[in-house]
Amino acid sequence: MLSAIQSIVGPLVNISTVSSSAANDVFEAYVLSLIVRAACEEGAIVSYVDRDGIAATSLTFRTSPGQIYSTAKNYSHVMIEFPNLPVLEAHIGIKIAGKSGVLHEADIAVLDRAEAENCRRNSVSPRSSKVIVAVECKYYTSALQLHLARSFIGLISDLSSKDPFFVTNTSANSVEKLLSHRVKHWEKNITPSCSNNEIDRLAYSFRDAFKNFKAR
Repeated sequence: MLSAIQSIVGPLVNISTVSSSAANDVFEAYVLSLIVRAACEEGAIVSYVDRDGIAATSLTFRTSPGQIYSTAKNYSHVMIEFPNLPVLEAHIGIKIAGKSGVLHEADIAVLDRAEAENCRRNSVSPRSSKVIVAVECKYYTSALQLHLARSFIGLISDLSSKDPFFVTNTSANSVEKLLSHRVKHWEKNITPSCSNNEIDRLAYSFRDAFKNFKAR
């Protein structure tokens, strides 16, 4: 996964911090790189910045749920800029507020930059209605458990995000059946070694989300 991430991020950005992370954290970074790929293919200019807005030369992502306004570390995020449209930010591991006001972890969240800046300025969590793409990433070395899909279905019922995704490196028949009936965006067996069909299908789903954003 590391070489796949580096091929998208580019040689000017150091991913050594990512490479030393646990496998599930590397998986989140890999899925984020597919979002970056999709944004670029849809015509966006992508850059990597730290919390202070300075260009990042080394990527530092959260390895546990945190607040977007946290100053504990100078966490990195992705800036996504489409011509003549509001700028977007993509983050790993931030908490977002659901329709109920309850906070939920988004393994990956793509949101309006104005919302992100307001949250950093006022120490509040982003509203899920301002999240363009929300991704639940599940990395397991065994078959996926059904309760994980059930939890995701419960989660998205409280989110206003336009495009919530469930992405895993593995799968199970029962999980696939449930997701196929209840979830619009889901993908299984996502690893660099899987067939291009799965990777391309997920990337195109992310592209669709950006296409819809551009059309609004």
